[in-house]
Amino acid sequence: MFFTNSYFVEDWLNHLWFMWHQSITIRENHLPSLFLNYSQRVFYPHYAFYGGTLYALVGTLSLLLGNAPMETYILTYLLGFAASYGGWYWIARTCGLGRWQAHAPGLMFITSAYYLTLIYGRGDWPEFLGVSMIPFMIAAVLSIIRADRLRLWPAVALTGSSIVFFGSHNLTIIWGSTLLALVGLAIIVCVPEARRALTWRRVIHVAGLIVPAALVSAWFLLPTAAYESHTLIGSSYPSWRISVMQTMDIVSAKQLFSFSHAAKKSDFVVSLPILVIAWVLVSMGIFLLTGRRGMWMRILMVVSGLTVLITVVMTHAGLVLALPRPYATLQFTYRLESYVLLGLSGAVLAVLILAQGSTRRVGLWAWVLAPILAVSMIGAIQQANTYPHLEGRSAVFRYLKFPTNHGEIFPDFLDVYQPRAGDRLENPAEVYFSPSEIHGDHISGTVHMPPGQLVHTNIGGGPELVHVTGARIVGIDTEGNDMLEVGSTAVSAQTATRSDASVPTKTIAVSRASSSPVVVGRLLSVGAVIVLVLELVVFVVYRLRHPSKKA
Repeated sequence: MFFTNSYFVEDWLNHLWFMWHQSITIRENHLPSLFLNYSQRVFYPHYAFYGGTLYALVGTLSLLLGNAPMETYILTYLLGFAASYGGWYWIARTCGLGRWQAHAPGLMFITSAYYLTLIYGRGDWPEFLGVSMIPFMIAAVLSIIRADRLRLWPAVALTGSSIVFFGSHNLTIIWGSTLLALVGLAIIVCVPEARRALTWRRVIHVAGLIVPAALVSAWFLLPTAAYESHTLIGSSYPSWRISVMQTMDIVSAKQLFSFSHAAKKSDFVVSLPILVIAWVLVSMGIFLLTGRRGMWMRILMVVSGLTVLITVVMTHAGLVLALPRPYATLQFTYRLESYVLLGLSGAVLAVLILAQGSTRRVGLWAWVLAPILAVSMIGAIQQANTYPHLEGRSAVFRYLKFPTNHGEIFPDFLDVYQPRAGDRLENPAEVYFSPSEIHGDHISGTVHMPPGQLVHTNIGGGPELVHVTGARIVGIDTEGNDMLEVGSTAVSAQTATRSDASVPTKTIAVSRASSSPVVVGRLLSVGAVIVLVLELVVFVVYRLRHPSKKA
């Protein structure tokens, strides 16, 4: 990624294109938008349903780095690797591992087959960054809980990683948050030492950082929660069920329990780190035979048990589809492998900590992990090298308003609750809204049409998110774009396909709707940012007034 002009799969390039368009909007209007505006469609609510905060953050960073979208996009992949690896290193050091052994959990995680598949095989940038933030979030939480008082850098780390996590990928937010909560609850219930380490003051510190960090993304998550069932992808629950069942062969035993990392017919390499799993299982047997007990043995059992549970769910479509709808709309169960890998890294961490306090023979056994990790690194290099390298990623910037696949983007977020109105026109008229003339989520212009005239448009959002004056949205045409009925009074619009002096001039305006989820979501986001800034100010003032106390 860093030294070539290559890209790997179409989605890898598409996410770059989406981020770039959000950066253009921020450059022109100083605020992110819920809408994607490009050559074939305007007011398409892509950012209202998918990764809004992530695209906005990275788009802003691109502008700060001198309008460098490609370099910024690749930098975020490097930051994702750093967050995963550094997060696990931080966790290991916090829990007492030595400097060399502390590298093992993170090294296992970032060289695993599915973690690399997220980048090279799937190109799912929002999911990759969401998953990559989880170890860093855990590390920051542990640091805050174990400290005698709140310190600046763990607080900043928890806030920043939480903003990225909750602003990235909806399914990762749902599944990741739930599984983190289950693991934390299981450890609190099963490990008395963990319960004693918790105090209300520390819990409030953590909640006081995570909650406002999550609410930073309310500007798009609230519209998502309110209107996702109106979208094409949200209303296609039967097709989600079919996708789950049709892709189960990817997580078959033959695919999961394979030593090879090389991509073959499919770019989806999901092989589990079998040698690491064997090492953990043998280690557990050794500890049980030698009578090891205590906190870390309980943690190892909890983490291992939940990891096995996630693996079972991942490999059985019926279990996934029996879950509540937000979880069952997983589309592909192999997405759960990220959490299997997180569990395995946690198990590796627990085994290494247990080995530190054991006999010399057990300590020597722990070093068997070193050659296993070397094999994992070699496999990761082989896997990355076997993916197709497609040249010409810089071509995405040649045309401002065209999608990278030179055609139509997926109509996932079109409003299917609108009636089909395409057959109502005998002589269809058209109104085209130019993306370059949209400023601050608003565009207007004049048309020459009689009241009641039905027209095709290139508007891609439904009435919950798009407000039209001078006309009203009456349905969608055969391509999924909004159809308007011209109103009887002038208000504000664009150019039309016909002009006639005998026909009255009308004005049509299109802007962001002021529905409750949109307004409340923005207010919550603004409030969350203010709270985080105030927390930082209070912390800095306290530090200045009490310089003798560590921060």
